[in-house]
Amino acid sequence: MTDDQCLLDLDQDSDYDGAWKEALRQFLRAFLATYFPVEFAAIDWTVEPEWCDKELSQVMGQSGKRNRRVDMLARVRLLNGEEQWILLHLEIQSSYEEDFVSRISLYNAGIYWLCQRRVVSLVVLADLRRGWVPDEDVFQVGGFESRLKFPVCKLVERMDTDWRDDHSLPVLVARAQIEALRTAGDPEGRYRAKRKLVLGLYDLGYNGDEVREIFRLLDWMMHLRGDLERQLTQEIVTYEEARNMPYITSVERFAEARGEARGEARGEARGEARGRASVVLSLLAEVCGDLPEDSAARVRQLSSPALEKLAKSLLRFQSLGDLQSWLDRFEASND
Repeated sequence: MTDDQCLLDLDQDSDYDGAWKEALRQFLRAFLATYFPVEFAAIDWTVEPEWCDKELSQVMGQSGKRNRRVDMLARVRLLNGEEQWILLHLEIQSSYEEDFVSRISLYNAGIYWLCQRRVVSLVVLADLRRGWVPDEDVFQVGGFESRLKFPVCKLVERMDTDWRDDHSLPVLVARAQIEALRTAGDPEGRYRAKRKLVLGLYDLGYNGDEVREIFRLLDWMMHLRGDLERQLTQEIVTYEEARNMPYITSVERFAEARGEARGEARGEARGEARGRASVVLSLLAEVCGDLPEDSAARVRQLSSPALEKLAKSLLRFQSLGDLQSWLDRFEASND
């Protein structure tokens, strides 16, 4: 997969950012247990973790635009009774980044500087570059030395080792991410990979609620072309009927979402698009506060499919900067 294909898939098709944030918020304990077992074992899980969205927004606002990565900050209680902040940093890219470790140090130091809190940085690498596992930032001049070493979970390499026969939710999400990157620019390949993952859920011992939740995350991360999505939908219906296991198709929203997608494929009236824009603007005002007129105008110019993508993403926004970054990425991908 080329970098251009990866960028096309990230900006125009799949919402990796939203899928990962949703998965981590709901299943933080399971993900840490699988990705970072040593750090997981130090946490007192009888105390519910708290998400520090406001504090993280302050730090990210200082660092400029983000691209192809997910950052989440959580406050947890350790078994020794101390409070600890954890910065989960998830990198989604296929290209080498020379200053990667410096950026990790910058975020870590930024939280300490702005919030006066020491933070544990945990890095998940969801790229396809084998052998690239940066885990330390070192700077030394004479007798001065600065060093930051951080745990790294390299998804593509874990797939070939201890995760080979692991079908837990965190590993399924990781597998979907890797397959989505591998099949960027290959619609048929994406269809085959998604079909294998989705239909395989029925044989893994998950109950109906669990299958629906995992499917929702996979569906979010591995978008298909319209005709291939309809083909997979029919396969799921047939598969469930044959097994008398209405796990996914029992959800009314499953059928409605695909019906809406087919309607959009035929095109929608501009008046309806304006109506959608008004609704989305109202929701954005609740999340981001009063919007500058230039930002509101950019939203009004979006097509109906673009407005739907924005509506799905806005619940993960933390500030006006998140909206502006989303619009920048969308407009750049359509230039």
